[in-house]
Amino acid sequence: MSTSLTPVREVWTQRSRARTRRDLLYLLYLVAMLVVVIGLPALLWAGRALARPDVLALLLSPQAPRVALGLALAGAAGLVGLGAVRGPALLPPFFTATLAAGPMPRRIVLRRPFARALLLPLLAAVLPAALLAATLVAAGRAGAGAAALLVLGGVGLGLLWGCAWSAGQLLRPTGRRLLALSVGLGAALAVVPPLLAVAEAAGGVDRDGAGTWSGPETVQAAGLAAAGAAGVVLCGALLGRLRGVELAAQAARWEAATTTAASTDLAGAAGTFRALPTTGRRLRAIGAGPLAVLYARRDAVAWLRTPDRCAGGALGTLLGAAALGGAALSAGPTAWALLALGTLLLRAGAGAFVDGIRHGVHTLGAPPLLGQRAGTQLLLHAIAPGLLLAVLGAFGGLLARVAIGDGAGAAAVLLPVAVAVVVLAARAHEAAKGTMPLALATPIPTPQGDLSVLVMLAWQADVLVVPLLGAALLLLVLPAGPGAVLLAAAALLGALALLTRRRLQELQA
Repeated sequence: MSTSLTPVREVWTQRSRARTRRDLLYLLYLVAMLVVVIGLPALLWAGRALARPDVLALLLSPQAPRVALGLALAGAAGLVGLGAVRGPALLPPFFTATLAAGPMPRRIVLRRPFARALLLPLLAAVLPAALLAATLVAAGRAGAGAAALLVLGGVGLGLLWGCAWSAGQLLRPTGRRLLALSVGLGAALAVVPPLLAVAEAAGGVDRDGAGTWSGPETVQAAGLAAAGAAGVVLCGALLGRLRGVELAAQAARWEAATTTAASTDLAGAAGTFRALPTTGRRLRAIGAGPLAVLYARRDAVAWLRTPDRCAGGALGTLLGAAALGGAALSAGPTAWALLALGTLLLRAGAGAFVDGIRHGVHTLGAPPLLGQRAGTQLLLHAIAPGLLLAVLGAFGGLLARVAIGDGAGAAAVLLPVAVAVVVLAARAHEAAKGTMPLALATPIPTPQGDLSVLVMLAWQADVLVVPLLGAALLLLVLPAGPGAVLLAAAALLGALALLTRRRLQELQA
């Protein structure tokens, strides 16, 4: 270790918020007590609440293992893409410049933030696995050993997700795209019926009701955990291959996003990660034809110029549509949970295809050089994303129908398509929102602290509340038939169009 870092270490250890070893031990003790006192009782209560016939029918269905495999691969593909914009091994810009670019080996400098970041995919995999295990134990369909193995498999999956995230940061653009494409294709093939035998080999639920796992399931869970641990060790050893230019760019982007999000400007924070055009420079965005076709062509060319963002948006839209299709074929709390998850995923995925709508709002107040005002541009820019989201929604609904194996699957296609159109209208309504009024940032002092942040969060909440309420209305009218769903979707589109027009008028005034 170089002695030139001694002054840096002294300043760092003497900072006002520095944690001592006793502070770290107390933090670990506090986390352990919270897990034992609050976490485990809450988990057991949730397992008993979910031990319902409709939930168990989905968990113990023959298609459940391949659906879980497809979701795991889809999550890995998304994390590979995420590593390109925000990897796990990341320091603040100051420490990236002083430590990561200093004389110490880069893998030693980055291993601590890498280990901290691995907690996110680890928790994202372990918590659902623990909830599934608690549900099966509460229903009497699994024993303590099977539950422990299921959690162990979740640990392995979380570590492998961390490896995928790290691979996205380590690989160059071509290798990263090939890896994400191959994993995404594997996720799509996992729900195809011919691969059911392969997918069932990865399952860990005894569908005969014996409540125990045999030897192969034990070996598979242990193998998954060992593979994840080996992958993490390998990724940690390769941290020294990270390029300083990319680390500095990611650190600056992440600091700008967190600073913007701290001011409750969530749209601005998300815009920080918006990819710049990198390919397709020779594609012609302007040509002959009707005005609607011209706008659709411009939007399509813009998507092709940011292939990584476009692929990520398509993946999120497909997953959201598949969840909505599952909600249409389910009942009770399962349907509502899938509806909320699918709507949020579909809204997040649609963000990659609505840049034209945002551009139409930004031209508000400018001279209409081409003869189209802002409202007209919004309508014209909604053609291409509307068609794309409808197609992706129908395909995701078909995937859900194949995965669940329900014969009456028309609702599984109709609901995602209707929600996709409503989400697009909600995105246009969100784009016309404008900046937050300064009056909402007025401090509200109370004995509990400043409550103005609650007002600012409430002002931001409609971007999630509006699509969720629209999707809930469509699910409620779904049993009445396709006509009722189409009528409800048309009513929602009309209401959102009027609200968007009102917002545009307020911005122009």
